[in-house]
Amino acid sequence: MQVFKFFQTKAGKNTVFFLLLFALIVGASGQITYASMQNDDLLQSRNKSLIQIQKEPKNSIDVIVVGDSLSYSAISPMQLWETYGISSYVCGQYGQKIQETYTMLETAFAHQKPSLVIMETNPMFRVRGRTEEVKSTLEEQANRYFPVFRYHNIWKSYLFGPQYCEQDYKGFIVRSEVQPYAGGDTYMQPTEEVAPINDLILAYMQKIKTLCEENGAQLILVSVPSPYNYNYKRHNAIATYAAQQDLTYVDMNLATEEIGIDWETDCRDNGDHLNLNGAQKVSAYLGNYLHIYGGLKDHRGEDAYKSWEQEAKAYDRMLEQQAK
Repeated sequence: MQVFKFFQTKAGKNTVFFLLLFALIVGASGQITYASMQNDDLLQSRNKSLIQIQKEPKNSIDVIVVGDSLSYSAISPMQLWETYGISSYVCGQYGQKIQETYTMLETAFAHQKPSLVIMETNPMFRVRGRTEEVKSTLEEQANRYFPVFRYHNIWKSYLFGPQYCEQDYKGFIVRSEVQPYAGGDTYMQPTEEVAPINDLILAYMQKIKTLCEENGAQLILVSVPSPYNYNYKRHNAIATYAAQQDLTYVDMNLATEEIGIDWETDCRDNGDHLNLNGAQKVSAYLGNYLHIYGGLKDHRGEDAYKSWEQEAKAYDRMLEQQAK
């Protein structure tokens, strides 16, 4: 009787309302996640990798790449596969915030046991002020536990048909446009100055490092060539952090000549992202580095990876079409 009277009060009615709302959000999250897993073409491009990595055969990926659009514009898993038999997946998102980097890795580790995690470092400098960072943290927590908030736009695809059918190859997105960067390699002029790294970023980097350690994965920091996003101050900041944390750091902005980057042909937007030409050079450099680094198995010829051979053929056909 006391319980019944409570639910007749304003507080009781509010409690019932929030319980029902919670149940609806949980139910909708389950349904929308199921729909996303069934057809990732319904999803906005930035959310695809979060679903696609879960659809890869369990424990089949040895290298996970995380980061923002620099990662999926520069690193081609199919090139790493064809040259070295490395199974890798680029879990990049445009504008990926450090909070999303952590969630992406957490999701990947739930389905995969990579021995290596490559983090493209640009999210370490995506800071929008303390208030916005706190807001981003809270938003990502909500997205993490209640996927309906992350995938809520899926209803548009249901009503109007698939809207996001862009082809990717294990997370790598092909861009062949050419818009040169005119500054050459002058953007990496040496200096002793050090760019600041936000405290919240550092806290999340520790969480990412700990998550990798708990899952038996080696974390490597990588900066791909990008005059728009990198300079020597940022190099100093990442190098100092990596040394303090005993992490490997590979800054390709200091190796553009060795990689063979030609800013007249290898950039698609005036120094921000690499195009296909640049990505092929970066992937060749990274593949050689990983080969020397060792510990990664060559899966070519294994029955469990026959689908990779098929995707490699599709990738090669795409390259042939781009060359015409």
